Amino acid sequence: MFKKAVILAVMIFSAVSMTGCFGSLEVNDRAFVQLMGLDKKNDLYMVTLQIYKSESGSSEPNTSKANSIAVSGKGETVSAALADAELKAGKRLFLGHIKMLIIGNGINSPADELLLFTDGNVSPSCPVVFSKDPSQAAGTLLEEGTFSAEQFLNIMSAASAQGETVFTSLADILTPDSGAAIPEISARPKEKTAKFDGLVLADGNGVFAKLSEENTLGVKILQNGFERDDKVTLPISVNGRNASVFITGAKTKLKAGFSDGKLRISAEVCLKIRTAENPYGITEETIGKAVRESVRDICTKAFSEAVWHNSCDIFGIKKLVRRDLPDLYGGYCGDSHRYLEESVLTIKVKSEKADL
Repeated sequence: MFKKAVILAVMIFSAVSMTGCFGSLEVNDRAFVQLMGLDKKNDLYMVTLQIYKSESGSSEPNTSKANSIAVSGKGETVSAALADAELKAGKRLFLGHIKMLIIGNGINSPADELLLFTDGNVSPSCPVVFSKDPSQAAGTLLEEGTFSAEQFLNIMSAASAQGETVFTSLADILTPDSGAAIPEISARPKEKTAKFDGLVLADGNGVFAKLSEENTLGVKILQNGFERDDKVTLPISVNGRNASVFITGAKTKLKAGFSDGKLRISAEVCLKIRTAENPYGITEETIGKAVRESVRDICTKAFSEAVWHNSCDIFGIKKLVRRDLPDLYGGYCGDSHRYLEESVLTIKVKSEKADL
C-alpha cells in the first residue's frame, strides 16, 4: 500500500529522469515541489514549499549537497498563495513530484481545500499529514539526502511498520461523508529532527481531536493496515511477569449488523505473532491469550475514541452499512452521528505463530 506507492513513485521518477524528459532547460525553468505545508491564519492561506534545487542545471541531484530549499507564499486563496510562492521562487511551480502534503489547524474543511490538488497534478495516493506548524515542518531536514522530502517518507514508513502511525492519502481525505485519521508530525528544525507521534481526527469540519499513540495500533488493525514487512512490538504482562511479542501480520474483517435499534459492528482479527522476549518462561499458550486480550482492548479503545466519543467514521462504517444493511442506509446517512455514538462493537481475535 504505502510502501508500494513510495517504491512505484521512485521507479517512475528514475525512469522518467533517464529518458531525458527533464532536460536542463526544463529543470532550470521550473521549480519542482517535493513537499508542501498548508495552513490558514488571519484569513490568509500560507504555503511553504520544499523545492528541488539544481546547482548543476541537471535533473540529476548532487547527493553530496543539500538539494532542497524552502519557499513560502501567502494569499486569500490557496491558488493565490501558490502564485505568491511562485513569484518568490522565480520559476514556474511543478506539483507533479509532491511526496507529502502537511496541513495545519487552519484548514477548516480539508476535503474542500485540498480539492484543488485533484486536477491531476498531485497523485491521489500522496500522503497527507498534520502539523501544528506546517511551515516549520516543511522547513526541516532541507539538507538531508537526495530530496529531504524522502526523509519524511522514510520516517513515516518506519513509524507505520512499528504501529506508531498509519498512512492516510489525499484520496482518503477527499472521500465524501467520512472521517480520516491523519498522522501528526512533530518537527524541530534546529535539532534537525522529525517524528510521527499519534493521530488527529478530521472531517468536513476540520481537525477536531487527537488520538494518543496508544490508540494508533488499534486504528491500524481495525483499518486492516498491516503490510508484509511490518513488525510491531507488543509488551504484555501475566501475573506480574513481563514478556514482549512481535506482531508481524494482522488481517481484519469488519461487518455491520442491526438489532435492538443499534448498529452493531463485528470485527474478526487474525494475528501472526512471534515471541520476542520471555525471561520468565511463560508458556506460548498463555502469551497468545495475553496478546489476544491486549489487542482486543487496544482496538476497543481506538474505536471508542474515534467513533463513540467523536462520531468520526475512520473505519469505513458507512460503506459497511451500504454493503451489509442497504435498507438502513438512507436512515444512517440522515443521522449518522447518532448511529455511530450508539453503535456496539464486538471483536474476536485469533492468533497463529508467525514464520521465522
